[in-house]
Amino acid sequence: MNLQKTLNMSADTKLAGTGAGSPGMETSTFGPATKAAVIKFQIKNGITPAVGYVGPITRAKLNTMGGVVVIPPVPPVIPGLPQGGALTVTASTQPANSLAPQSASRVPFTTVTLTAGANDVTVNSITVQRVGLAANAVFSGVVLLKSDGMQIGVAKTLNSSDQATVGEPWVIKAGTSQTLTVAGNMAASLSGYSGQVAGLNVVAVNTSASVSGSLPISGAQHTINSSLSLGTATVALSSYDPNSAQTKEIGVTGYNFSGVRVTTGSVEDVKLWSVRFNQSGTASSNDLANVKVFVGGTAYDTVVSSDGKYYSAVFPSGILIAKGSSEDVYIKGDLVGTNSAARTVQFDLYKNTDLYLSGTTYGYGIIVTASGNCNATASTATTASEFINSATAACTGTVGSPFFSASTITVAAGSVTSISKANSVAAGNVAVNVSGQVLGGFTTDIKGEPISVQEMIFAIATTGTWTSSGVLTNVSIVRCPSRWYYYSFIHTFITVVNRQRSNNW
Repeated sequence: MNLQKTLNMSADTKLAGTGAGSPGMETSTFGPATKAAVIKFQIKNGITPAVGYVGPITRAKLNTMGGVVVIPPVPPVIPGLPQGGALTVTASTQPANSLAPQSASRVPFTTVTLTAGANDVTVNSITVQRVGLAANAVFSGVVLLKSDGMQIGVAKTLNSSDQATVGEPWVIKAGTSQTLTVAGNMAASLSGYSGQVAGLNVVAVNTSASVSGSLPISGAQHTINSSLSLGTATVALSSYDPNSAQTKEIGVTGYNFSGVRVTTGSVEDVKLWSVRFNQSGTASSNDLANVKVFVGGTAYDTVVSSDGKYYSAVFPSGILIAKGSSEDVYIKGDLVGTNSAARTVQFDLYKNTDLYLSGTTYGYGIIVTASGNCNATASTATTASEFINSATAACTGTVGSPFFSASTITVAAGSVTSISKANSVAAGNVAVNVSGQVLGGFTTDIKGEPISVQEMIFAIATTGTWTSSGVLTNVSIVRCPSRWYYYSFIHTFITVVNRQRSNNW
């Protein structure tokens, strides 16, 4: 818009005489008319090449034009991310001012709508600033949420400038809008801050695209509260968790990687809305397939983050867990790929707020705590029976990362572990001069990756008198069809063709 205003100052570079883009009706869209006007401006001022790109030389000349806002510099190019495009930032309907109780998670503060123009736009993050008469310590973290409740990135703490940069790179498709909520995870103890009032303003949208809109965007101003009793929930190891280091071959399907049991307190019923597992092992998302979250035996699809490390499941209507009751939440899937041997799979809960629940009485999010001894550090190589905590806290809510450290599953390469007689090949008489005569067979279990058989040696034991040569000719090996198991049984048969007559056999 500032560019169009500058170009409209001169009749020979004006976008249009009437309508959109004309003086007084400038827009935030860089379209063909704007590009044509930039080319006229470049030709007029001897800038080459005159191709309509507003680079450093063109910007420098534009900034000498008096009476208008200086055109901001082009943001840096981030390798690997789509560049260009336009993004409009607008304020959405803001949450009402209310209370921010201690231990409440995802308390909504500010909503914002991002709209992409004619091209897809990659948003890298959003910068948030704490405002109001409150201390930064009232927040244990700040998160960014999509409208479906999906969290973008991890929770971030406020820095010395009262700011936090939340989110991770994600794409807004061309011509579409996304409404986001900046929410706060409140500290476990707010007794020293009761009555303070805090807000979280959106002060910047970090993207390589051109951004239009009015910032900062202000939302609700919530009063810090330490007396409201919210529902509670604890997590312990689920019976669906392997609870020990395991080695599993490529091709294993429907394997339970990890799981927790959620138990609610006696204050209020609780709804489970979403869970986000952090795959902290060395395996990539291409090494896994059909990864689903199960609650109460029901499967829910997962969404994988752009870096392939976070697997999230959202329960649109919420899963009700009555007060004093429990539900198992576990994640399972298939091991696939051809080069994933020796890689590891480990589905942790990175933060205790990655398991999102809310009470049905007050509607506030509930931050889960660990059940039992959460001072012990789980060995990620052997067991997931304990929860990792910070060095100084003992189940007080100051929980380290990961909050739940799952067992490590190591992907095994191809293997053959047994060879045995094939019972399906029965003993029988051997007829004279019959081709394709079955002599015997064996079964072997080939697991994981395909293997290459380099050599098989057979010793044939006989009784009676045999001629020195020509008794067995044209020996061949036959494989039976693969079974339905995750590995194939291979039955190998030795056949005898044109067997010569023997008086004693």
